[in-house]
Formats: sequence, structure tokens, C-alpha cells
Amino acid sequence: MKIEIFKGKGKKKQFYTGLNQGMGVMKTGTKEWAKSNLNFQLGCEHGCRYCYAREMAVNRFNRCTVEQWTQPVIDNEKVDQPRGKRKGIIMFPSTHDLTPLNMSQYLCVLRKLLDAGNKVLIVSKPHWSCITVICDFYTEFRDQIMFRFTIGSMNDEILSFWEPEAPNFAERLACLQYAFQRGFKTSVSCEPYLDPYVVYTYTACKGYLTDSFWIGKLKHFDRRVDLSGISTEEIEKFVKPLKAAQGDDIVKSMYRLLDGRPFVQWKDSIRKVVQ
Repeated sequence: MKIEIFKGKGKKKQFYTGLNQGMGVMKTGTKEWAKSNLNFQLGCEHGCRYCYAREMAVNRFNRCTVEQWTQPVIDNEKVDQPRGKRKGIIMFPSTHDLTPLNMSQYLCVLRKLLDAGNKVLIVSKPHWSCITVICDFYTEFRDQIMFRFTIGSMNDEILSFWEPEAPNFAERLACLQYAFQRGFKTSVSCEPYLDPYVVYTYTACKGYLTDSFWIGKLKHFDRRVDLSGISTEEIEKFVKPLKAAQGDDIVKSMYRLLDGRPFVQWKDSIRKVVQ
């Protein structure tokens, strides 16, 4: 639920309740969602072309190459580490995804977090084989878990270009439906939105939400997006249309269409345009 507090001259600040209740004014990035993050792996086989974690690991910290990023390395010391109670919500994972390849390690860490009494935000481009296991075997922890599934488009051709090895739309939606039906808290991240038809993605998902539908742009486009090996045809078909869809006019039109609808929340990249 969104609460608007007016601060003179019609200006308003938005507070968000739900899993983030008590955290105060919205922050930016992952801090809008969670107090802290947790990861145990360097790299992610999904190979998303816009991945902020890859860009930081490769270009900023020189921890791996682009090629190495898609061949993840698990830090078993982090997996084996005891876990205590943390303040606030833990976003797990944040720099890699939950996949069939790291499922065993993920479940091990997740169980430690839950046993310690933590609230966990599971953010993922979800695989059916992973999400159904969590829903079936962690039902006793439903009050401590929220799923936030990344669904940036309903178009599988667009998804397969920007997120080459991630699940298609049907699998992601099925995971959302299953988690909802099993009584878990559910939400969607349409960040980055990958086409201007966010209203259709929202409409397809809203019946299976209990918490929120977040909408955000692809930030730092020119610095972050990996266009190596991309053909001129693909640039015309996928890259230029997404850049155009992030223009202020499109963002404002999207905001007028969706603001105030149930569950809709705007990431900082949108708020900067419409405030």
C-alpha cells in the first residue's frame, strides 16, 4: 500500500508499506526494496545484456571477464557460513539469480536465514523447477518470504534477446501463479521494462499479486548494456526501440496510464522523470 504525505506547495513524499514497512522514505536501487543484500556466487548464466552486476564486476572491479561471468563460480565459504538475524529485509539474491545449477546451495543458505527469523525477498527471473521446490518445502516460512519475479515483457523474442538464457514469459507467469496459489507474498519487477507495453504485462500479472508491481527504466544504458556480437539488424530491432521507449514522453504517458492502479509502484528512474 502506498501512503502519500503532502509537504507544502503540493509536493508529496511516498512511503511504502508491506514488507518494507517501517523503512521510511523510499531510497534508490535495491535499497528501495531491502535493508541488505546477500549473494554467494560470482557470475550468472542468464547472460542478461543489461546486467548491472556484470558491468561492475567486469569494468569496475576487474573480478572477471564478460565470458567468465556466464560461467558462475560459487563461493562455498559463503554457503557454509552460519547466518544470524539481520535488521530489516534481506534481498537474496541481488547480483546473480537462482537457477537449477545453484539450487542446492541456495536452499542451504535460505534455510539458515529463515531459521534465524529473517524476512527474505527472493528476486528472480524464475525457473519453475526452483520456485515450486521453495513453495512446496518452505510453506512454514510463508510469512517470512516474498517473491519478486522480474518480468520485463510478454514478448519472448524481446526477452530472449535481452535475457538470453533466462526463462520465457510463460514460465515466469506460471511461477507467479504457483507462488500466489500456495499462499506466498508475490510481486513483480518490471525493471527494466523492455518494451513500452508495460500495461499488458501488468494486466497479465495483477491477478496473482499480493504486494506490488514495480516499474523502472534501464539505467545507464550506454555504459551498462553489452552489445558485443550484436548485428545491425538486432540493434534496429531491439536496441533502438528500447532506447526510444525510455524517452520522457513515453515514461510520462506510461505514468498517466498506470499511476494509482492497484499494486503499481514506480522505481527511482521513473520518479525522476515525473516528479
